[in-house]
Amino acid sequence: MFKSMFRSAAIVLSFILAFGIVPLTASAAGTVKVVLDGKEISFGVAPQVINGRTMVPYRVLAEKLGAKVGWDDKTKKITVAKGTSNVVLTLKSNKATVNGQTVTLDAVPVVKNDTTLVPLRFLGESLGLWVKWSSSSNTATLASQKTITHAMGQTTLNAVPKKVVVLFNGMVDISLTLGVKPAGAVESWVQQPWYHYLRADMGGVRNLGDENQPNMEAIVALKPDLIIGSKLRHEKIYGQLSKIAPTIMTTDVFSWKTNMQMAAEALNKEDVAIAFLEKWNKRVADFKSKMGGKLKTEVSIIRFQPDGTARFYVTGYAGTILQELGLSRPKAQQVEGKTVVGVTSKEQIPLLDGDVIFDITSDLGSDEESFKSQQDWQSNPLWSNLKGVKNGKYYKVNDVTWNMSGGATSAMMMLDDLYFYFDL
Repeated sequence: MFKSMFRSAAIVLSFILAFGIVPLTASAAGTVKVVLDGKEISFGVAPQVINGRTMVPYRVLAEKLGAKVGWDDKTKKITVAKGTSNVVLTLKSNKATVNGQTVTLDAVPVVKNDTTLVPLRFLGESLGLWVKWSSSSNTATLASQKTITHAMGQTTLNAVPKKVVVLFNGMVDISLTLGVKPAGAVESWVQQPWYHYLRADMGGVRNLGDENQPNMEAIVALKPDLIIGSKLRHEKIYGQLSKIAPTIMTTDVFSWKTNMQMAAEALNKEDVAIAFLEKWNKRVADFKSKMGGKLKTEVSIIRFQPDGTARFYVTGYAGTILQELGLSRPKAQQVEGKTVVGVTSKEQIPLLDGDVIFDITSDLGSDEESFKSQQDWQSNPLWSNLKGVKNGKYYKVNDVTWNMSGGATSAMMMLDDLYFYFDL
């Protein structure tokens, strides 16, 4: 499945970035600059790009970071300790340990002019630094702090978070897409504890209960170093959460690209996010090109509710994606300032119409009342007269990936569906 392939690629990319590879456009002949908290670091032996990897003298950099460094001539081991972080590398070996756990490097420590060089990104990230590479200027920028601006203000992080708690479904998807498994997460709306398409990557993650009312005791017990929530869901408990750990809040739960960019900045995964969004933008352009004149198709997104009412979506998660793809919406559904509009009377069934109708009513879990409501509305004669229904363009789609998840990988899965339904 495409989702699995992309997530695997994203995770591989995150490991590549974590252990020292910089873009291959970096020139070994050029001067490599290393900037720490706005100040360029001077080295006796200049940093070098070796086989596409930025290598730096470990002792100078480690000491600039306030770390204690050591060298064992017998074992050829390099040790770097900073706070609770303890890193051990071995000369000419691709194995290292971080806090006792073995990792495999894609660049081995080497000796140049009697100076030991180690992978910059690995050393920086293993000690909790944010690391960015600019190929245009051959500059590596490291930051020991990061201030994140979010929906509830600003939060300053003093190290790259290693134990993250996520409090809404879309961020569960996004964190995994970035290659970060959360320590704890709220459970899925259906298919508990986790949506089927995420489940293989969620082993060992603590279930924190409902998105609207997460288990505060369980969050405290995890001792996270970052909590990611949403103002839409968690504004009232923001103060409590902030006392547990640094907390950042998205504005809503469905603006997946904005939410992904904020998470990537905090988690030092901006390169992974950029790669994902580049792929997304290429697929959006391809979709528009293949659709051509069919972009004038008026598309309706509807849902039948367990209370016997119906609704159509103006924006929201799926609606925003359709808008980005350039698909038109029926004039009757273009309601400014609304995410969703309720329809209470069956006499208003014509408001649900479109050239193509996508139905995101849930048919999972125990949502029996929604199914009854759907059957009730569709038995009305007005339903049969909708042009989307008459032309065989009414589709019941996956409500998890089209609505409930609200993440980055699910957006790709929804786009896959649209290629299918428009026969592209």
